[in-house]
Amino acid sequence: MLLCWIIATQEEILTFSIMASDSNAATNKPSTPFEWLSGGLFFGKSKGGIESIDSSKDVQSLLSGLQANLDRILALKQQPDTEEGGTEESNDPSKFLAARLSRLRFLLYDERRMTSQQEPRRGASPAVAGATLAGLTKPEQAELIPRLLENLSELPFESRKHVAAVFNYMLVCGLEGSDASLYQPAMEQFRDYVESLYERLLTTIINGHEEVGDIALHFGSMYRSCIRHPSLYRQLVGTTERAQSFVFPFLDKYVHLPNFDVSSDAMESLRLVCSAGGDRVADEEAQQAMAAIAADFFIRDYEALWEDRFNGKLLADTANYMTRRCGLQILSSALLTRSNYEMMIRYVQSRSNLILVMGLLRDTSPHITLDAFHVFKVFVANPNKPPEIIKILRDNKVKLCRYLTTLHQDREESDTQFRDEKALIIATIEGL
Repeated sequence: MLLCWIIATQEEILTFSIMASDSNAATNKPSTPFEWLSGGLFFGKSKGGIESIDSSKDVQSLLSGLQANLDRILALKQQPDTEEGGTEESNDPSKFLAARLSRLRFLLYDERRMTSQQEPRRGASPAVAGATLAGLTKPEQAELIPRLLENLSELPFESRKHVAAVFNYMLVCGLEGSDASLYQPAMEQFRDYVESLYERLLTTIINGHEEVGDIALHFGSMYRSCIRHPSLYRQLVGTTERAQSFVFPFLDKYVHLPNFDVSSDAMESLRLVCSAGGDRVADEEAQQAMAAIAADFFIRDYEALWEDRFNGKLLADTANYMTRRCGLQILSSALLTRSNYEMMIRYVQSRSNLILVMGLLRDTSPHITLDAFHVFKVFVANPNKPPEIIKILRDNKVKLCRYLTTLHQDREESDTQFRDEKALIIATIEGL
């Protein structure tokens, strides 16, 4: 049986070889070994097909193709049964769009891999990043990024991931790495492009958190990339109207969503907003600029941010465990940041704020009680406590000191800073 199959296979190969030889003879072309394979007889390759995208190095043709593919996808959505026939690409534009996005992402990241392995070259400009920037910002294609974001849910699963990756890469490629200086000009120009379309792009990104699953997470990653630039951060929180549109939806809705992945992602975005980018801002000058912007935001919208939303929603009894714990961590970090001194003084002079934090000190979760302690200690350590704060602490002195003595005793041996801080807080309360 096996012998018969081998003989039959050999006869088929011989037949294909003879056919190829006859064809070459008829056209007076010299034959080459296995030339009949080059046409894709077994693999179905065709010139201009999806396989040609996988080897393309022409960034402009990839971007032009993306625009055409997106137009076709949206047209088919509006009128799904209008056309039949045509080219393979026009009949199934989603596959070609996915292939082009994947190739563009590969070219960007592969170029970065190569330049990071070389010595930095002054004046050199990465070709792929530069071509991508030029293509995305040229007038006839300037709508490509906004339209991809606005229709992200219409794209295939992998394509959504690639859109976010390209957007994030172009926005942060000049911030990190030994070759960051090479990419900084392209990054800054793309940042300016995003800023020119800020209202439209950020509205799309914020509304994208309403989507389910991976789509909301992709929009969250793009939101956090914007926070890494002082000029874009200022656009985010620079006015009360912008904060209401681009920050407060996280506090009002997204951190409370039942989907744990989406709510956790939204909380991370909120943490970076309230920490002025946190440790993701590489440049010290940019960190200082963003800290000043955050301090203005905190005091300008104090009631709407801290009293109405943090106290009223994130730290309320109705909030879930994760929301309350993360909210306390964000609050304590903001209070202990030197640039937020004016906001800190206002917060710790409030009688209602102290009562709220003292209630959280008695929470059943040891993690929440520890985070609440880090907020409570700011009230006690304030050298200019108003009379109403002193009265609450003095009236509850015995109970507070007894409770604080037993608070996280198991932690004192390994965490000397916590042990010293707790001892100082107890001594301060006893001395009232």
